[in-house]
Amino acid sequence: MTNIILNQPRLTGTLCLIAAGSAFVYLGKRRLNRLCSRVSVTDLPKSSACRNLIESGKRTPEIPWGMDNSTVLSPWPGSDDNSSSKTHWISSFVALQSDIPISALTNYARTHKTDEPNGQAHDTHHLAQTLLAAFVNGRATGPETWLLDKREDLPRLSFSPGTPLFGDPKGVGAFLLGSWSSTRGIAIQPKALPFDSPRPVSEFSSNSEALDTRADAAGTVMYWKASDSLINAVDRAASYGLPWRSMQGGFQEYIVEKLSDETARVTYITIECTNLHPGSNGDAERDYKKLPRLIYELHVLYAQILLYKTLRQLEV
Repeated sequence: MTNIILNQPRLTGTLCLIAAGSAFVYLGKRRLNRLCSRVSVTDLPKSSACRNLIESGKRTPEIPWGMDNSTVLSPWPGSDDNSSSKTHWISSFVALQSDIPISALTNYARTHKTDEPNGQAHDTHHLAQTLLAAFVNGRATGPETWLLDKREDLPRLSFSPGTPLFGDPKGVGAFLLGSWSSTRGIAIQPKALPFDSPRPVSEFSSNSEALDTRADAAGTVMYWKASDSLINAVDRAASYGLPWRSMQGGFQEYIVEKLSDETARVTYITIECTNLHPGSNGDAERDYKKLPRLIYELHVLYAQILLYKTLRQLEV
């Protein structure tokens, strides 16, 4: 061993770098798992709009990544309950939670001038909007903005349905769908999306019947769309036997739930939707292909990094 170290300094240096890098990645992932822990669908607040979408729909025979069962979805806006009209399914799910001081959210709202005119900075409805603002600002610090954010004229962050949040409307873009609040009795209203806004890839149901007034919670939901060129390329390869398929888009939810006067639980949820009948009019056999497990786990890691950067924005 000593001779190898002396005679192969480059090999020794490379092995040391690999060992150090592996230790760094391992410790970093452990920290992310501790600060941004993964939870199941049943651990989400009952008022969660994404939980309602998953639990209220028709089940699929295939198991998605991240949960025990999935739901088939109609195209937007999704008013038909006929199972033959279902064109998409939820192919992956991840939810992350972290308990933080409420003061971190109220301080961020004050310093970034996101306080409501009536000053209700401690109201969970406003706290959830502050969480989304911190998320958008934290995400903007990453290298992916150089690749994905083609627009430089994005409007100031607004909480009106259809507002662009980031990305490129002609490529990978994200837009606000709406907000909900259990204490205010406000539910997600997908039909409030302006007619001229980019369309979500699938239906998204209102959570009006799922609102749990016993819990002080609120959330915001955004939808995103993948690049058509990327989807078409993967679909073409899948038609020739590739066992995987890319998601077309999905929904993300940002929830704040008060645990006490001092502590709030923030939840970040992301669900991804994949076409069941790619390249057809819905008469082909349903195709439940999804991303490979490794890509899914990388998506989970990316979600943890995004939530971690959000917490850093809040100085937690």
